[in-house]
Parts: sequence; C-alpha cells; structure tokens
Amino acid sequence: MEIIKREKGNFGKTSLSTDIKVKMNFDINVLELMCAYIISENANIKRSHLINMRNLFEAVDLTIYENDIEKMKRLRFIRRGLDARLIEGLKNPILILTHINGGIVNGDLNVDNFSALDNNELAFINETVSGALRCTFIDNDINRILDICTRYQTQDYRYRDSIVKEYEEFIKESNNKFRRVKAETLNDTVFTLEEVKFEAVVSDIWDKMTSPSRGLKCAMQGLNEMLGGWFESTRFYLMVGLAGCGKSMILLNIALQIKKANKGFKPKDPTKIPTILMLTQENTVEETADRICSILTGNKMAHYSKEEVLRVLKTDGEMTLAGDNNINIHIIYKPDRGIDTGDLYTIIEDLEDDGYEVICLIQDHIKRIRSAYKSADIRLELGAVVNEMKILAQLKEIPVISVAHLNRDASKSIDDGVRSNKADLTRLLGRSNVGESMLMIDNADWAAIINSEYDQEGNKYMAFKNIKMRYAIIVRDCIYHPFENGNPIKLIEDSNSLVPVFKESLVPQAPTTQLNRGVNMKPSMYNNISNIDDEDNIFIPSGSCYSSSAPAQNLNTSLKPRTITPPLSALKSGNSVCMVRFYEDEEEELYQVC
Repeated sequence: MEIIKREKGNFGKTSLSTDIKVKMNFDINVLELMCAYIISENANIKRSHLINMRNLFEAVDLTIYENDIEKMKRLRFIRRGLDARLIEGLKNPILILTHINGGIVNGDLNVDNFSALDNNELAFINETVSGALRCTFIDNDINRILDICTRYQTQDYRYRDSIVKEYEEFIKESNNKFRRVKAETLNDTVFTLEEVKFEAVVSDIWDKMTSPSRGLKCAMQGLNEMLGGWFESTRFYLMVGLAGCGKSMILLNIALQIKKANKGFKPKDPTKIPTILMLTQENTVEETADRICSILTGNKMAHYSKEEVLRVLKTDGEMTLAGDNNINIHIIYKPDRGIDTGDLYTIIEDLEDDGYEVICLIQDHIKRIRSAYKSADIRLELGAVVNEMKILAQLKEIPVISVAHLNRDASKSIDDGVRSNKADLTRLLGRSNVGESMLMIDNADWAAIINSEYDQEGNKYMAFKNIKMRYAIIVRDCIYHPFENGNPIKLIEDSNSLVPVFKESLVPQAPTTQLNRGVNMKPSMYNNISNIDDEDNIFIPSGSCYSSSAPAQNLNTSLKPRTITPPLSALKSGNSVCMVRFYEDEEEELYQVC
C-alpha cells in the first residue's frame, strides 16, 4: 500500500491506493450514521476526519455488498457525499444532497430519518473509521509481515542484520500510516508543512477562523470596536473597577446583550442549545434575577405582579427560546471560594450532558474562585486563576469574561480628581492601578478599566479604558457609554443605530492634549446630596460624580424654575425621592437640589 496524491481537485488530498481490497462488512446502522455524518453541519467535523473516511471506503472491497441493496444505497451516498465535501468543497447540506443525487435533493434515501449527530456520536464515528482504517493496514501488510518474520527465523544469525533493518523501516512506515489516520480532536491539531497534512490542516483552521460563530457581539458599538469586533472564542477578557462602580451590573448587561445581538447563533454541536453560562459568586440567583428585572424595567420585581414580571421579561427582555432567538442564559451561584477553576469543566460538561453547549462563560468575580493549584501568595494565585481560565477558554473554544478590583491608589486618584473638580478621571488610571496582582493583566488577552461617570446634565456613563489587547492593535483607548435615561443600571444598546452613542470625552470640546491629564470642571450638582442609598452599590458608585461645564455661578432665584425628576431616578434622600430644579436662562442652566 502506498500514499499517492489524488489528481482531481486542488486541495492536495491524499488517497490510499492498493491492489488488495479489504473485506469489511459494516452494519447498516453504522452506515446510516455515516450518511448522517456526511451532511452534518457540526463544526467539530474536520477535513482530516473526512479524508480518513474516504480512504477507508477506497480500501474496502465493495463486492461483498452487491447483494444487499440497502447497504449499497448508503455506500453510494457516503462516497458521493465525500466527493461533494472534499473535492467540490461543499458544506451546505442541500448542496451536498443535490450533488449526491445528481442534481435533485431527494434520492434513494429519506434523509428526514437521519437524526442530527451530537459530539459523542461524532467521536464514535471518527474512532470507528480510524480503527477500521488501521485494520486495513494490517490486512494489506500481513503477508509482508509474515515474509519478514519467516526470513528472519530461517536466516543464520550472522545475516539477520539486513532483515532487522528492513523490519525497522517497515515499523516506521506503519507508524506514519497509523499517525495519519488518528481520530484527531481539537487539542491534537498541529500546523505542519508536511504535504499529507498541510492543506487539510489549513482548511480546518480557515473554516474555524472565518466561522460567524467564532465570536459574540454585544449591543454596544463602542465596546465592540474596543474588543476588536466581538468577544472572540479562546480569549479571556478582564474588566477592572473600583468597589461599587457597577462590575456585576456590567456583566449582566453584557449577558443580556449577547443574547439579543447574536440571534440565530449556530453552536458547534447543532443538537445542543447555545448557552451563556453566568457563574455568580457574589449574589445569589434570586438577587441576580431581580437585578435583571431592574435592568429591563428600571424597577425590582417587587414593583410588579408575578404575571407582569413574566410578561415584561418575555416581551421587552426577549427572555425566551424561540426561532432565531435561540441563545439560553444559565445562571448558577457558587459560594465565595467554594469552587476552583477545575470545577468549571465539570459544570460545563454537565450542561453538555443535559443538551446545552456553553458558548460563553461569565464569572463574577475573579477573586471569588480558587486556583486549581493552591498558592499562599494571593498575587500568584490571582495570576494563576486568570491563566487557568484562559486555558479553559482555549480548550472549550469560548470567550471567558470576568471582573476584578482596582487598588487603593486608583480610588485615591479618582477621589482627589473629584475634589479638584477634574473630569474624564478614568483616563488617569492605568495598569499600575490593578488590585493585588499584575499577573492578571499579563495573563489576560484583553483588559480594561471601568468606572461610572456623569456629564453636565447628570447623565450617567460607563467609562471603558483599554489597558491590554494581546491579539490586535488598540485603535480606541477610552470611551464613555451612556446608560438609559431613567434607568441607571441599563447601558444603552446601539447595535442597530446608524450612529454610535458613546463619547470619547464627557467634556464639551475638550482639547486632545488635556484628555489624559484630567480637565477642570465645576462641582457636580449631586455633590450636595447626602446619605445617598446606592442600592448595594448598583446605582451610584462612590467617588466619580461630577458634571462637565464651566464653573457654576450663584443661583439667580429670579429666573423661572421648572422642577423635573432627575435622570438618576434611584436617588433617595432618607425616604423621599430627590428632585432637581433647573433655573433657565437664555445663556445658561443653573442647578439646585431641592
């Protein structure tokens, strides 16, 4: 048996050519599984797997099936389907069926009876083909093996050396054959210029890198731009902020936005439901669900009846699984330090067994989970946690997103800036402000500092400052994305807008040279409000409340007042809701808290 290059096609495919055909009688159920395999859209089917199957059936003696019409139908289906995929480069099931049946979709076999194959069934078929192909090598080489052994036994010991060398060469050839037909998994992929594998490997990699399901967009144009387009599979993303700046709230917004912005997402295993896994280690599932309601409606569940909550979640929140709105959100709670990174594999694989494919892991937050390899030094452990979650992202081919704390120096910089009436304070922070461990930044693929800030009118923004991007050039280092008017925990979704809503500065016409130094501002209209109840640090973070206009003048009470509800509807003073009075003038607006 020798390996030769197939002339037809331009993919450098290899084929096994031999004068000896192997008598291998497959069960009809196995053949039917292989037919379903041929038209499967499962992204885990590699080109090398298809090549193995083609080589197997070119080595099998088909004359043993001549008297079995049903098996012959399936064999023809498999062989023509392999030509469609390997030679014609077809992937769409309809086009493959059209090729198999000579221009029509429906043929001898009723493909409606074929069930979609999950990953376990794919692995079974790949190993069956690989094992059968290895058997063909033995069947074809058995006479050569016997000849070498016979000559060795009958030859005088003084002349056995040449036979030993011949046997050694035979073993090398056999090892190469067995290696080439191995049923490869994700972790076995090797880039090589070896002709037998090169084009198949490059084809597999190209398919993976250009797959529309390789990443997940959020519904914020500015953040997508900062990410390099989307949350990409195999990447670890870290957002770092002050205590109470809204880290958990950001993660919830991202989870809800990913569901909305990626409708029709195709999982690698089409038999599974694509699922965002949210692991919360700060808030219980009940608290998290209540916050989802607040994001979607502006109020907690207690403000509504049970029926109203269900209606709003399903309609406004699109919290359903129907049609192309097919992404599930699975939220689980684990106690602080109750699990380590190794337990994440068990959680994900248990979900796979239940029919879900995790397409994104969101964990809140990095300090709450233990490293699989304990360390007495918190700095080393935090770095190890990020590294282990990065490995998880690679092995499971998903984006992993988490949050961490800034250090005391960051809090001091923000507070000093507020006292000095500076604006765009997030720009003043950098990598040195990351809490506990710089190893977290070193091991992350993308990292950003986040912070809540306000403009002159009291509109709330979430600042994102990019401090690390491993896989692309940073094209925009800092943006300010607004929250929805009247709902200070919901970020505006502008993915369908022609014009993005983010700003590069909260200072009107701020000089570029001043952006990274902080800009002098007037005191915030919120600075005089005391005893603010921040609802467990969700609504108003401490330290970064300011507005962005010229220094305030004395209030002119002769101006016509108008009283409105402030943009931050959650502001409270004691038990009464604060109101803001705007004093209008032709040239200015002055503010007073009443």
